[in-house]
Amino acid sequence: MEALGHHSGSVSYPLPRGPRVNLGCGPVMPKGWINVDGSRRAWLVAHAGGLDRLLVRLGLLRAAPFRPDIIHHDLRKPLPWARDSLAAIYAGEVWEHFEYEDARRLTEECHRVLMTGGVLRLCVPDGVEFWENYLAIFREQQAREPEARDVARLRRHVRMYFDDICTRPPGLKSFGHFHKWQYDEVQLVDLFMRCGFKDVSRQTFGVSRIPDIGILERSDFLIVEGVKR
Repeated sequence: MEALGHHSGSVSYPLPRGPRVNLGCGPVMPKGWINVDGSRRAWLVAHAGGLDRLLVRLGLLRAAPFRPDIIHHDLRKPLPWARDSLAAIYAGEVWEHFEYEDARRLTEECHRVLMTGGVLRLCVPDGVEFWENYLAIFREQQAREPEARDVARLRRHVRMYFDDICTRPPGLKSFGHFHKWQYDEVQLVDLFMRCGFKDVSRQTFGVSRIPDIGILERSDFLIVEGVKR
């Protein structure tokens, strides 16, 4: 697999000329990118901007984190671009909000709409880091006498897992700001490869085949990048 190095900045790569899409953008909406979000607030801004502004003026909603040119799209559905039409796709902290099979279909969709030479880059929370932190807390407390242990630290870490990761909220609540899968490098690289991507590998924060990735990337989590060949 092709690695890109361990320093901040872009690398020399002949990225195709074409549109670049920022999936699940949230408030990160750089110019020069097509910014897409699937939230209900993004729908309101995209389809009823006047109503959104009125609700803000009345104090019923906070100011929207989206510009009026936001594109609302449910990422569980096929992407609204033609085959071989995009140069790059970025998604920061998005894939973990889907059930694994939904994420697989979305990754296949990204492969479909990218041009030959196009790049997909994903950033997700790293399951290995989560469990390494758990084990570190556990071993620290285990080494103490039972009456001296801070069990609450372990409970907080476990609670985080069940509140934010291992959760299946019913109905409409199941689509939103809940994690439905936990990735690690092995799983995420495998997902890329199963969906047809080549030159797949873990990458360093801010180092990418996509030249201006620094205006998008906010989290130094698990980052994987692949190319459509």
